[in-house]
Amino acid sequence: DAIDIEEDAVKYTSAETSDAMAKSGTAEDAYYSDPSNAHSIAPRFTPTALKNLHRVFSLESLAPVTSVLVGELAGNEVSPQLYTLCGRGPSSSLRVLRHGLSVTELAVSELPGTPGAIFNVRDPSGAGSTRYIVVSFADATLVLSVGETVEEIGRESGFLTTEPTLACSSLGSSGGIVQVYPGGVRHITGDSVSQWHVPGLKKVQSASANESQILIALVGGELIYFELDPVSGNLNEAATRDVGSDVSALDVGCAGQGRARSLFAAVGCRDSTVRLLSLAPNSLLEQKSSTALGAARPHSVALSNSDADGGGIADIALTVGLDDGSALRAGVDPVTGAISTSPSRRFLGARPVAVSRITLRGQSSTLLLSSRPWIGRSAGSRGRHAMAPMSYAPLDHGCSFSNDAVREGIVATSGNTLRILSVGGDGAADAAGAAEND
Repeated sequence: DAIDIEEDAVKYTSAETSDAMAKSGTAEDAYYSDPSNAHSIAPRFTPTALKNLHRVFSLESLAPVTSVLVGELAGNEVSPQLYTLCGRGPSSSLRVLRHGLSVTELAVSELPGTPGAIFNVRDPSGAGSTRYIVVSFADATLVLSVGETVEEIGRESGFLTTEPTLACSSLGSSGGIVQVYPGGVRHITGDSVSQWHVPGLKKVQSASANESQILIALVGGELIYFELDPVSGNLNEAATRDVGSDVSALDVGCAGQGRARSLFAAVGCRDSTVRLLSLAPNSLLEQKSSTALGAARPHSVALSNSDADGGGIADIALTVGLDDGSALRAGVDPVTGAISTSPSRRFLGARPVAVSRITLRGQSSTLLLSSRPWIGRSAGSRGRHAMAPMSYAPLDHGCSFSNDAVREGIVATSGNTLRILSVGGDGAADAAGAAEND
């Protein structure tokens, strides 16, 4: 085939065109000038697959954008959304853009009611993978076993399923589990179960546990601290203390890298203070520092360890979720336990803030849940901290989740649904959008 250009006239010559011209018996110029022959004259191109080019990256474009509206039209989010009309004709679309980290929803399932808390029990033999998902209700506990599928299990888990769960955790490397419920502490080891009951008519009001340490608060402000004996594998009551005020939140933190215990516990009290207590063997439950919160009361607390450079002492950060919808973050001296006198505070939403520890990109991070879910994590090597909202619906409770398919995920509840999520995005925040065709 060939295209000839003569005196500004483009003539396309192919075998089919030549045969048609010969059959018509018409001169070449007359044949090309006859409109009825356009179908046989028009060039035909057959696209082929790329052989020498390979696409390495593509960026979705909103262009052309014909109209933009900015407003909080979803009704349940704090930040406004961007509503854009893109394209023209049959390819046009309405796109909703939200500021935040992109979220992949991996699973959603209905629950028999509205839960009050959710916990993750790790498998000590599975490189930190989730063994059980424990969902607490007002008068019951649901235990879900995590394997190739997530299945409900009953009494064979050893949990007391007729009471709500206030805290739970795997213990040591022997596969033991601790469950704290309003009436006491339940230690599960294989087929045997041992229990510690609350004395008198008191109830456990708040609790926190890690792999070797359990701290509970009774109604009235009495704290009781338990430790796991590494030799016998038994839980032993190690210390008690009365803080003089009802406790609304507890966290015993987690053992830093290369350590067998957490050295501090954070206690949020209803007198609008947060106190840092020592968990060192020679000064158990001794108060190291405290901070006043003003008119707000603590709703949740979390102690996070940052990775130490060169094997040094890891930095500790205290995050406090307040009942006025804001979050407070302060540094903690890893030696003396002194809370920084210049904490940062940020408003997150209209609901009390629930704080929990998660892992994101191998770093210790915090999940903060209010009218919108947020994630806080270290940014850079100079101790900077970044917070970004998640581009997702509001969540009520959440904790970390990990299995063979999802190494760093989140299991959370929203209303009466259980959701398993994976958080993506790089940097402090991404723009994540959802598109809907006209």
